[in-house]
Amino acid sequence: MEIPQPFHHFEEAIRYDTFEPFMLHNTPCTFGSWISDNWPARKLWVSPDGTPDLEYLLETFGHCKASVTNFLVESLESECKEQTISEFISYWKKFCRSDNSTQDFPVTNFHELPHYMKDWHFAKNSPPQSVYNVPELFSDDWLNRYWKSRKDVDDDYIFSYFGPAGSYTPFHADVFRSYSWSINVCGYKKWLIVYPGEELKLGPTYPLNVEQQCVERNVKHKILVQGPGQGIFVPSGWWHQVLNIADTISINHNWANFHCVPKMWHYLTAELCLVEREISDCRHLMDDDEWFDQCQLVLRANVGLNFSEFFQFIVVNLHFLSIHHCENLLNELALKDKFSDNLSKDKCLVNVLKSSNRLYNVNDVIEFVRKHWMTFVKAFKS
Repeated sequence: MEIPQPFHHFEEAIRYDTFEPFMLHNTPCTFGSWISDNWPARKLWVSPDGTPDLEYLLETFGHCKASVTNFLVESLESECKEQTISEFISYWKKFCRSDNSTQDFPVTNFHELPHYMKDWHFAKNSPPQSVYNVPELFSDDWLNRYWKSRKDVDDDYIFSYFGPAGSYTPFHADVFRSYSWSINVCGYKKWLIVYPGEELKLGPTYPLNVEQQCVERNVKHKILVQGPGQGIFVPSGWWHQVLNIADTISINHNWANFHCVPKMWHYLTAELCLVEREISDCRHLMDDDEWFDQCQLVLRANVGLNFSEFFQFIVVNLHFLSIHHCENLLNELALKDKFSDNLSKDKCLVNVLKSSNRLYNVNDVIEFVRKHWMTFVKAFKS
């Protein structure tokens, strides 16, 4: 399979097998407005002049609640407050909308940036109204399939973003090192995306002047503008920052599938090493099981996911996709020939895979992970 070139733009519709190499090789690409041509939101949420239809949004979704971000004085530290859509639109209307577009990423005066309604879990807490559909290219979503299967939490990684021109998302890599896709319902976004590993060239003040440092330090990066209806695929571990250069509404999903699982696992194991280093002065106070549990507790607090949840995530999706994919997954992870037969026959794992009533048994998964987590870590280091 030919390795695709980063940031290829698909102006015309493509099939899944054309897109799959971009996932396999962790390579970004962009899509023309065909990616959202059949979205009702592109008509319902948008005024005739192409700007967000705030009156329609206020009338339809005003009672819904979402997280609104604003920056503190002279820093990238931000505070998030829950507001109703009605409250945010009231603020947006008062914000100067006549000549407030900007083409430049902010480097100072962050507290003057407009507030940004991010991470509105539209699909979870909005009225039952169909306004968009997930493009087929992104439909195999292991991450949200897992999160929706959980009975202990009510969460997902399916978001709508509403932002005036000048609203901004600072430099970051996506949660769990998942994939993400973003499609503009209306408006324009300016993206700065850094090639994997190149972020290490940035200095300690990089969040404040990423674009300048990319030029000064010869950091390989790409700047692009995403227009109305257009989409972008951001692979695992590609750091980026995003600026709304016009009043903009977008739909954004963090997601993962078969091709992303190894990258998520590498990320978790690397983060575990950092945790063990951070709390190493406490190691002598605990036996092995206590140490494992404590490190997993801190790992969960730091990144939002621990080893047991990761294996539950895999099991849920293997049940969905069939056991045949378990074989493929072990091959993809390069793990199959590194484990003894005893591991594949482990009673805990068998119980997990047979737990069809709830897709997985949490206690079985935790027991299995406690017994074998080091085997998986060592397999990736060999």
